[in-house]
Amino acid sequence: MDIKQIVLALCAMNDEQEWFEFKENWFQPETLGEYVSALSNAAAFHYKKYAYFIWGVEDENHKIVGTTFNQYCDHNKEPYQNYLARNLSPSLNFSFEEVEIQQKRVVVLVIPAAFEIPTAFKEKRYM
Repeated sequence: MDIKQIVLALCAMNDEQEWFEFKENWFQPETLGEYVSALSNAAAFHYKKYAYFIWGVEDENHKIVGTTFNQYCDHNKEPYQNYLARNLSPSLNFSFEEVEIQQKRVVVLVIPAAFEIPTAFKEKRYM
């Protein structure tokens, strides 16, 4: 299943689950790191290979609205993706994927499920 099909399948679900999250344009660097930890751990708990943080989808009704989120932004003069990778332990091979759905830009942070030990952000594990 490609990333577009995954987004559409998740949008079709009645409710968000612990292993995926929808936002329109929201971005708070520290809180996103906590989300990544929690989503990775929740994916493992629910026997999923991956968790997903998806920008460009309304939280309440799962409508695709598009996003202006910039996955290449900096945080404290460091590329955010480097900052995130440096503060996750054990290290995760996460990726940001960009796709157009219904002529709208959607960004998906693909997060591997925790393996063997829970994923932590800044040495704290979230669930």
